[in-house]
Amino acid sequence: MTFPKRNKNQLIGSIGQTFFQHFVNSELNCIYHPINQENDFGIDGYIELVENEYVTGRLIGIQLKHGNSFFKSQTNGGYKFIGENKHLNYYLNSQSPVYIVIMDEGFKRMHWVQFELDKTSPYGANGWWMEVPKGNLLTSNFIYELFQTSGPIVDYEEQIKLNWAIDGLLHDSKFRIVAIPKNEILTGSYEYLTSFIERLSKNKDMLIKSRSTLDIFFPEYDEDDREIFQIPEIMTWLKNSIEIGIPWFYFLNTQKKSAGITLLMHSFCKKINIYEKDRGYLVEFDKNDLGQFVEQNYINLNTYMEINNLSLKINKEISSGIFEYLKKNLQEI
Repeated sequence: MTFPKRNKNQLIGSIGQTFFQHFVNSELNCIYHPINQENDFGIDGYIELVENEYVTGRLIGIQLKHGNSFFKSQTNGGYKFIGENKHLNYYLNSQSPVYIVIMDEGFKRMHWVQFELDKTSPYGANGWWMEVPKGNLLTSNFIYELFQTSGPIVDYEEQIKLNWAIDGLLHDSKFRIVAIPKNEILTGSYEYLTSFIERLSKNKDMLIKSRSTLDIFFPEYDEDDREIFQIPEIMTWLKNSIEIGIPWFYFLNTQKKSAGITLLMHSFCKKINIYEKDRGYLVEFDKNDLGQFVEQNYINLNTYMEINNLSLKINKEISSGIFEYLKKNLQEI
């Protein structure tokens, strides 16, 4: 009679995986997640780090080699591990650090090295090698190395609570004001603004509720004697925001006089005349610029609504609100 046969290499590999899983759990007090052999393309498993009995979610990739043959090629500092070129891109694209572990058949010699491209050298036509130092002992300094590589374990509980609290306030508010940091203006960055918009659009319900509710101001310029529309760097920042596609018409408030829409017009349009009136100013904008201002912002609005799969009904509602706002307020700016 004939039966399926397990060869010696398969047996040695299986014993190595079993030993290493036991070692990670019992000696390192961490968790080992082995990869099924049919899905093993260069990573044999992942160590999930556990700190003070808390499972952290930090993963370390392991390439495990078990057998006396891995100790035959010695170097001045340790042992020569030989790999195939096809694994280089695989390791380098891994989002987890990768460690190579070698163990002899009797588990008397067990060493490790972190895979790093700078540590590799070519070997033959289709291979590479790197040194596994004798001083890197699995039983002494391995766990310390893993935590050093992974970096600090962060408790995000307070940040989570704060994040949800802010989201709750934004969701329940009928009117929202975003304070643009001065550093954003000076560096020409839109990271803070886009992050705020992403928060307002984290789900469809929040996004719909946020339409036509926003205004902007620049608190760090409060001590500046100039009016906001007289500060060149703010005007440049606002004009560029239109050109890069910020969907101002979707978010800016149109229920009452909006500083945001007014300042955007100041940034985009040439001023024909400026008259002082009471405590403010009466501004006459270039009509061609004003037409381009409306057109570009409607393009940004339509693009944003298409990306977010918002209804034509909402589009018409917002467009109508913008039109009525401009019709009512242009003579008063």
